[in-house]
Amino acid sequence: MDKSMSREIADVYDMGVPELNAKFEELYGFPPGQTSIVTIRNRIIYRLQESYSDGVPIEDRDFLRNLIRHDPLANLVRKPNDGISKVAGAKYERIWKGKKYEVTVLGKNRFEFSGEIYTSLSAVARAITGTRWNGKVFFGVK
Repeated sequence: MDKSMSREIADVYDMGVPELNAKFEELYGFPPGQTSIVTIRNRIIYRLQESYSDGVPIEDRDFLRNLIRHDPLANLVRKPNDGISKVAGAKYERIWKGKKYEVTVLGKNRFEFSGEIYTSLSAVARAITGTRWNGKVFFGVK
Protein backbone atom coordinates (compact mmCIF):
# COMPACT_ATOMS: atom_id res chain seq x y z
CA MET A 1 0.00 0.00 0.00
CA ASP A 2 1.25 3.47 -0.92
CA LYS A 3 2.62 5.38 2.13
CA SER A 4 0.62 8.51 1.40
CA MET A 5 -2.56 6.44 1.02
CA SER A 6 -1.78 4.66 4.30
CA ARG A 7 -1.34 8.05 5.98
CA GLU A 8 -4.63 9.38 4.57
CA ILE A 9 -6.47 6.28 5.74
CA ALA A 10 -4.92 6.54 9.21
CA ASP A 11 -6.01 10.19 9.34
CA VAL A 12 -9.62 9.14 8.69
CA TYR A 13 -9.63 7.20 11.97
CA ASP A 14 -8.54 10.34 13.84
CA MET A 15 -11.37 12.50 12.41
CA GLY A 16 -14.41 13.54 14.39
CA VAL A 17 -17.92 13.67 12.97
CA PRO A 18 -17.67 17.20 11.48
CA GLU A 19 -14.38 16.36 9.75
CA LEU A 20 -15.75 13.04 8.47
CA ASN A 21 -18.84 14.75 7.06
CA ALA A 22 -16.69 17.41 5.36
CA LYS A 23 -14.29 14.80 3.91
CA PHE A 24 -17.20 12.70 2.68
CA GLU A 25 -18.76 15.70 0.94
CA GLU A 26 -15.38 16.61 -0.57
CA LEU A 27 -14.95 13.10 -2.00
CA TYR A 28 -18.54 12.35 -3.07
CA GLY A 29 -19.97 15.80 -3.81
CA PHE A 30 -22.95 15.46 -1.44
CA PRO A 31 -23.39 15.15 2.34
CA PRO A 32 -23.49 11.66 3.84
CA GLY A 33 -26.96 11.97 5.33
CA GLN A 34 -27.93 10.13 8.47
CA THR A 35 -25.73 7.07 8.74
CA SER A 36 -23.26 5.63 11.19
CA ILE A 37 -19.75 6.95 11.64
CA VAL A 38 -18.44 3.50 10.70
CA THR A 39 -20.28 3.63 7.37
CA ILE A 40 -19.03 7.14 6.62
CA ARG A 41 -15.47 6.12 7.50
CA ASN A 42 -15.67 2.98 5.33
CA ARG A 43 -17.02 4.93 2.34
CA ILE A 44 -14.28 7.56 2.69
CA ILE A 45 -11.59 4.89 2.87
CA TYR A 46 -13.08 3.09 -0.14
CA ARG A 47 -13.04 6.32 -2.17
CA LEU A 48 -9.44 7.03 -1.12
CA GLN A 49 -8.34 3.55 -2.16
CA GLU A 50 -10.25 3.93 -5.41
CA SER A 51 -8.54 7.25 -6.16
CA TYR A 52 -5.10 5.78 -5.55
CA SER A 53 -5.82 2.79 -7.80
CA ASP A 54 -7.42 4.79 -10.66
CA GLY A 55 -10.90 3.52 -9.85
CA VAL A 56 -12.55 0.20 -10.53
CA PRO A 57 -11.02 -1.55 -13.56
CA ILE A 58 -13.23 -1.49 -16.67
CA GLU A 59 -13.34 -5.29 -16.82
CA ASP A 60 -14.62 -5.45 -13.25
CA ARG A 61 -17.22 -2.75 -13.90
CA ASP A 62 -18.43 -4.60 -17.01
CA PHE A 63 -18.57 -7.88 -15.10
CA LEU A 64 -20.62 -6.31 -12.28
CA ARG A 65 -23.01 -4.56 -14.66
CA ASN A 66 -23.57 -7.83 -16.53
CA LEU A 67 -24.11 -9.67 -13.26
CA ILE A 68 -26.68 -7.09 -12.11
CA ARG A 69 -28.48 -7.07 -15.46
CA HIS A 70 -29.12 -10.81 -15.20
CA ASP A 71 -30.08 -10.87 -11.51
CA PRO A 72 -33.86 -10.66 -11.08
CA LEU A 73 -33.45 -9.74 -7.41
CA ALA A 74 -31.10 -6.79 -8.03
CA ASN A 75 -34.11 -4.41 -7.82
CA LEU A 76 -32.20 -1.57 -9.44
CA VAL A 77 -35.19 0.08 -11.08
CA ARG A 78 -37.96 1.41 -8.90
CA LYS A 79 -41.19 2.68 -10.31
CA PRO A 80 -41.99 6.22 -9.17
CA ASN A 81 -44.17 6.46 -6.05
CA ASP A 82 -43.96 2.73 -5.43
CA GLY A 83 -41.18 1.38 -3.24
CA ILE A 84 -42.78 -2.05 -2.88
CA SER A 85 -41.01 -4.87 -4.69
CA LYS A 86 -43.18 -7.04 -6.91
CA VAL A 87 -40.41 -9.63 -7.25
CA ALA A 88 -41.58 -12.93 -5.80
CA GLY A 89 -39.32 -14.01 -3.00
CA ALA A 90 -38.36 -10.51 -1.85
CA LYS A 91 -38.60 -10.17 1.90
CA TYR A 92 -39.43 -7.33 4.26
CA GLU A 93 -38.47 -7.37 7.91
CA ARG A 94 -39.49 -5.22 10.83
CA ILE A 95 -38.73 -5.43 14.50
CA TRP A 96 -41.80 -4.36 16.44
CA LYS A 97 -41.79 -4.23 20.22
CA GLY A 98 -38.74 -6.47 20.39
CA LYS A 99 -40.05 -9.16 18.04
CA LYS A 100 -38.89 -9.68 14.46
CA TYR A 101 -41.56 -9.98 11.76
CA GLU A 102 -40.90 -11.14 8.20
CA VAL A 103 -43.11 -10.74 5.12
CA THR A 104 -42.49 -12.51 1.80
CA VAL A 105 -43.63 -11.05 -1.51
CA LEU A 106 -45.54 -13.65 -3.52
CA GLY A 107 -46.29 -11.35 -6.45
CA LYS A 108 -48.19 -8.16 -7.19
CA ASN A 109 -50.48 -7.38 -4.22
CA ARG A 110 -49.76 -10.74 -2.59
CA PHE A 111 -47.79 -10.95 0.64
CA GLU A 112 -47.33 -13.93 2.93
CA PHE A 113 -47.05 -13.34 6.65
CA SER A 114 -47.30 -15.99 9.34
CA GLY A 115 -48.93 -18.51 6.99
CA GLU A 116 -51.61 -16.05 5.81
CA ILE A 117 -51.90 -14.25 2.45
CA TYR A 118 -52.49 -10.48 2.47
CA THR A 119 -53.20 -8.08 -0.41
CA SER A 120 -51.19 -5.17 1.01
CA LEU A 121 -48.35 -4.34 3.35
CA SER A 122 -50.80 -2.15 5.26
CA ALA A 123 -52.94 -5.20 6.01
CA VAL A 124 -49.83 -7.02 7.28
CA ALA A 125 -48.86 -4.03 9.44
CA ARG A 126 -52.40 -3.95 10.86
CA ALA A 127 -52.18 -7.69 11.67
CA ILE A 128 -48.90 -7.12 13.51
CA THR A 129 -49.79 -3.95 15.43
CA GLY A 130 -53.56 -4.14 15.76
CA THR A 131 -53.80 -0.55 14.50
CA ARG A 132 -53.97 1.12 11.09
CA TRP A 133 -50.57 1.79 9.52
CA ASN A 134 -49.29 2.77 6.11
CA GLY A 135 -47.54 -0.50 5.21
CA LYS A 136 -44.77 1.21 3.24
CA VAL A 137 -43.96 3.41 6.21
CA PHE A 138 -44.17 0.52 8.68
CA PHE A 139 -41.72 -1.61 6.65
CA GLY A 140 -39.48 1.31 5.73
CA VAL A 141 -40.01 1.31 1.95
CA LYS A 142 -41.45 4.81 1.71
